[in-house]
Amino acid sequence: MAATDTAELPPPPAVSAHHGSVGLFGATALVAGSMVGSGIYLLPVTLGAIGSISILGWIAATTAALAIAGVFAWLAGVAPQAKGLPGYVEAGIGPFFGVQTAVAYWTTCWVGTIAIALAVAGAAGYLVPALAGAGPRLAITLASIWLGVAAAWIGPRSVARVEGLTLALGLLPVIIAATLGWFAFHPTIFLASWNPQGLSLRAAVGPSALNAFWAFLGVECAAATAGVVRNPTRNVPRASLIGVAAVAALYIGACSVLMGILPATALAKSTAPFAEAGQATLGLGLASVIAVCALLRAQGCLTGWTLVISETSRSGADAGVFPPVFRTRPGERASPVNLLTAGGLMSLVAVGTATPTLGQQFGVLANISVILSLYAYSLAGGSLIRLSGALIGGRRLAARMTALFAIGCSLALIASARPLELAFCLIPLTAAALLYLWLRRR
Repeated sequence: MAATDTAELPPPPAVSAHHGSVGLFGATALVAGSMVGSGIYLLPVTLGAIGSISILGWIAATTAALAIAGVFAWLAGVAPQAKGLPGYVEAGIGPFFGVQTAVAYWTTCWVGTIAIALAVAGAAGYLVPALAGAGPRLAITLASIWLGVAAAWIGPRSVARVEGLTLALGLLPVIIAATLGWFAFHPTIFLASWNPQGLSLRAAVGPSALNAFWAFLGVECAAATAGVVRNPTRNVPRASLIGVAAVAALYIGACSVLMGILPATALAKSTAPFAEAGQATLGLGLASVIAVCALLRAQGCLTGWTLVISETSRSGADAGVFPPVFRTRPGERASPVNLLTAGGLMSLVAVGTATPTLGQQFGVLANISVILSLYAYSLAGGSLIRLSGALIGGRRLAARMTALFAIGCSLALIASARPLELAFCLIPLTAAALLYLWLRRR
């Protein structure tokens, strides 16, 4: 999860304009940081199966991400008291869709975290080829999940230490690929891999855009900067758009390089694409370093997201939108019920979605996370249309046009999903509807 690598933060406290606030550059860094993480490590594998034509999908995904960033930039102004994505939705279109958003976001978190665990397994399989098979890969995936649960159970400080120790390693593989990799880029390989399956333009761009949007999950975190940004009305929208554009440039550059180093068939079968590209250009030694960096950072991200999953359900229960069993107990540092529930669900889905190749399983999990997020983003757009009535003249029209465009982009991406992925997404949304009815009766 690109953004699946960072927690959705509550709105920060108001700060003085002269103390503790940041300008456009700082706000842009906050936005970009919310989307940069380990989510990119396996994305070239799923895109490699489509071919280098998937660059067009990147452009479509970037367009959608810019529109959605615009929605949250507007919402930060029209609903300043809302807390997180469910709060933005509830503020405009009511508690039913607020519960839908909360459940969709929670499900996105734990399904996306399984995909991050696959990045750990993929890097391990590259370093020790005997671990690259389907059986060992599943075992490492499960071990990674429960290691994250154990670290979160110890407490938030242990999670913070793991995140801090691995954070500096996170971008090394991507930066090396996006810079030094260009010296080994072969246009002939890139062109030969353009469309290996002979897909139509629509059949290639739609699924690749859905895959690529995985890198932009977390774009909703942009609005959380409003309280610490000088002149937020001006700087938050600009920071949102610049941050998305900067992340897109980094990821598109890195993926393009890999597609000009490794043929599409090799990329689609890879378990650690950045390491394999490093081996092809810079030697086995540096490739192993890249694989170790990817493994450690992915495990760090997984640990952080495990805590986020637990805290999301716990805070939701405290707010009355999740079952009471998940509520905070007196003196509780970490919630065993929430952590065990998260670990159990992730383990079941990891086993249930296991496939012969890592790329196929990653693609299914990433797409489910993206679909649920896009559904929530569409609801946020609907909320903005409703709340924009408080705006005047041209600002009201601009807000509504932004919302409609974002909703259109989100629905177009969802329409490119496979029936199995859409069917899985109906399960948490149906559960959310039943949960709302149960909570309302209580």
